[in-house]
Amino acid sequence: MFKKIKENPAYIKFKEMRADPKLRPITSLVFWLIFMAILILFVRSLSNNSTNNVQIVNNTLSNYQFTYKNDRMIFLGENYQNKLEFVFQNNRYYFNGDNVYLINQHKAVLVPNFDLNVLKINVDMINNLIGNLDYMMNGEAKEYLVPLSRFLNLYEIDVEADLSLANQYNIIVDVYESSNRVYMYKIDLSNYYTFRGLHNDGILTIEIYDSGVHDFTKYYDELVGGVI
Repeated sequence: MFKKIKENPAYIKFKEMRADPKLRPITSLVFWLIFMAILILFVRSLSNNSTNNVQIVNNTLSNYQFTYKNDRMIFLGENYQNKLEFVFQNNRYYFNGDNVYLINQHKAVLVPNFDLNVLKINVDMINNLIGNLDYMMNGEAKEYLVPLSRFLNLYEIDVEADLSLANQYNIIVDVYESSNRVYMYKIDLSNYYTFRGLHNDGILTIEIYDSGVHDFTKYYDELVGGVI
C-alpha cells in the first residue's frame, strides 16, 4: 500500500515541491489548511452527535394563559404564580393553591371535591418531569420518555411507596418550541391510565400563551375571604 502511494504522481510532485525552498512555505500552508478543515469537521460531528443530550431550556413562565384539552374535557384559563382562574363546562373557577371555588355573580362557593385532574400538570411539573432526560426529535417536537414512577411521584399525592411495577412504563412528553419559547406540550398518558385502570382520555394538549396576565388573585382572594 505504501509503495503504491510513493509511486503516485501526485505524491512524487509533492515531494519535489517540499524539496524546493521557494515552494516549501506553500506546501506548509496546504498542510495547515487540510488540518484546520479536518478539525472543523470533527468539532461539527461532535456537536451533531451531542444534540440529543442537551436538555431543553425550561419554560420559566410563572404567569400565562393556557388551554388544556383531551378527548373528554377542555380547560381555558390563566395561571398567576401557580394560582388559577379557569373555565370548565361554562363555569368559572378559582384555585388559590389549596382549594377550588366556583365563582358566580361576584361570590365564591367552595367546591370541596373538585378534581383538578390534568390542571395539576403545570409548567413547573413538566420541567421537573423532563429534567435531566435526553430527548429524540419527533417531527418539530422534542420527545421525552418519562418514567411512569417519576410521573406518579409528582402527580399523585398519596402514591404508594413501592413503584417497582411502574418502572417498566413511560409516559411521553412532546415539547414544541418557537424562538426559544415553549408554546405547546403534548403528553401521552396512556400507560398511566392503563396502570391505574382508568379510562384513556387520549393525548393531553397544553397550549401556553405568555401574553400579559393581570394579577387576578387579589380580587378572588377577597371573594374567598367571604366564602359561603
